[in-house]
Parts: sequence; structure tokens; C-alpha cells
Amino acid sequence: MATAIALRPAKKFGPGYFIREQMEYRNWNQEDLAEVIGITLKHVNKILQDKQPITLEMAKVLSEVFETSPQYWLNLDANYRLWLESEKSEKEIQADIKAKIYERMPIRDMVNKKWLPGFSTSNQLEESILKYWEMETLDFTALDQKAMPLLARKSEKMNQYNAAYTYTWYQKALLTAKQYKVRAYDKDILLSLCKLLHVFTNMDNGINLFLRDLKSAGVIFFVLPHLQKTYLDGAAFFVEGTPVIVYTGRYKRIDNFWFTLAHEIGHILNHFDSPETFFVDNFKEDEKNELENEANIFASDLLKHNDITRFLQPKLNYLSRKTIVDCADSLQIHPSIIIGKLMHDKTISYANQTLFNDNVLEKIDNQYIPSFL
Repeated sequence: MATAIALRPAKKFGPGYFIREQMEYRNWNQEDLAEVIGITLKHVNKILQDKQPITLEMAKVLSEVFETSPQYWLNLDANYRLWLESEKSEKEIQADIKAKIYERMPIRDMVNKKWLPGFSTSNQLEESILKYWEMETLDFTALDQKAMPLLARKSEKMNQYNAAYTYTWYQKALLTAKQYKVRAYDKDILLSLCKLLHVFTNMDNGINLFLRDLKSAGVIFFVLPHLQKTYLDGAAFFVEGTPVIVYTGRYKRIDNFWFTLAHEIGHILNHFDSPETFFVDNFKEDEKNELENEANIFASDLLKHNDITRFLQPKLNYLSRKTIVDCADSLQIHPSIIIGKLMHDKTISYANQTLFNDNVLEKIDNQYIPSFL
């Protein structure tokens, strides 16, 4: 497979090699050649080891002695010198590989998150990267091709760096998902569970009760923080026939958790047509494709967004904390979801986002948070 460095000849022969060929053909030794061309034995030795460049005058002499053209010897020497200049040292080769790794992966962030072990040499880093990507040799072309679907599906704001970092995050999500075991996936159980999602949002310990039932439906869930420059809220994909939902905790708000969960469930129920399909979501993106819009609508329905609007419409001019609580009680939904809906509609300021919104990561059981976090 192609690696980080371009293929090149292991050795390029200089003019000295071809002069020795001519000497062997004539059964000459170095003393004979020195005598014939009129230079010192030391000078001959340097030419034969390619330590002495071939001058125009020497090229003319060699052409007379060996019945060739002066250009032949000048070309041999020039090509050899160019090859020497282009040959990379081991340090340069390792720096090149390291640069290509850093272009595609936020290495410092990955080490800080303990996704990669610390390293002191390029070889140690390379070994860790091979294990992370489950590769035998570094193939950057293959990694770039894996990130291409993200560029095709996402908005023009996503560049190659964002896509590469996002796919790096997705690889960690795949590796983490394989550590979890759940029963066989049952779509009917998941559909039934969705109908009650809003009720779970307003229950004591409703988050973990819902995640327990989600596991019973055969769906894996865990928390995995996003990497720098990825700006992810969540993801949905399948591993060996088992659906997986990942929450990043990017905003750590209760309303953000429930919307992310509902959105990814929408993907799982409606949008998977092949094992290779996966969704990584950033809800702050301005552009949304058709599938993302459908998942947003699905999540809004589960979280009763239209019912919230209808309940509060007559009271928008004099909203109070009590009004929010009354709406939550009437619709059996957590008040933070009402706040989130109002902020999204720009009915209230984002300064109110902390209302009813505790740190959701403190409410999620440790079983859903991998040990390396």
C-alpha cells in the first residue's frame, strides 16, 4: 500500500560505477587509469567513489579514453548529484510522516483525552496511529478517502481538516462501541419507547431510566466528547447490526441531551440503507440536508415542540417561570426543553439557557461514560 513517502530508487549509481565497468572491460586498475588520464591516484579514487564531481574538462578526457560523448559523463554526474540532494535523511522522513499525521488528526487533543498514549519518538506515534486505525501500514490515501463522505454530506463550511478530524472522532466512536454488549436490536421496542420519550424527560432519574430501556431495545449509548474543530453534538451508526447513539456533551444542557438523543433515534429508525452509513451531527450548522431536516422534525415531534408553541402562544408577552412550569406539567415534559425551544425560536434570549438546565453529564450513570474519560 502507498505510505507517507513517495517511492524512489533505493540507489542511483554515479559516474564512478560506470568508469569501473570500463576499467574491468579493459582489465585496468586505478594506477592504470591515473596514468592514462594524467591525474593523481588520489584524484582517481575520489572520482570512482563519486566524491569528486565530473568537470567539463574531465568529461572530455573520459569521452576520449572510453569512446563516449562528454555529455554522457556530465549527465551521469548531474543526475547523481540531483539524486543525492533529493535523498531524505531519516529525520526528514520521520518529520514528513509526523506532519501528515498531524494534518489529519488532532494529536495533542487525542493524547490529552487519553485516546492515544504519550510518545517521545515518531516511531512510537506511528505505532499508536496504526493501532488506532487498525492498520498494518500507514495509508494516508485510504484515510482521506474515508473522510470524503463527510465533505459530500456536510455544508461548504466543512473543510478537509474538519472532515479528517471528524472521521478521526468517528473511528474512536466505532472502537468504543465494540466494548458494549446489548441484546438483539428490536425496532418495535424502540418505536414504542419513542412515544414515551417526553414522559421520561420529566421523571426523576428519567435520563438513566430511558437509557436503560434504550439498552433493552438493543441500542448502544455512550458519551464521547468531540475533538477540536469537529463541533459535534452526537452521532448514529450501526456496528455489526447493532444501532449506536453517541452523545458528546458539547453543551452539557438537559434540553440539548434530549434533542440529540431524539434526533439520532430518528436517524436509526428512518435513514440507514447500508452498513457503511453513519451520521455525525452539528446542530449549529446553517445548512441542513434532507435527512438531517427529517431527523430534526422527528425529534421536534417527540419533544412536543408544536404543542409547546400552542400552549405558550397566548402568553408570549408575559412569560414567567410559573408559565414555563405550567406548560411542562401540562405536556409532561421537562421545562428545560421548553426553554430550548423558545431560545431556538429566538422568543427569549440565550441568556436564559441555564434555566432548569443542570449539567446533564452529572446525571448520566457512569456505565454510559467510557473509563478513559
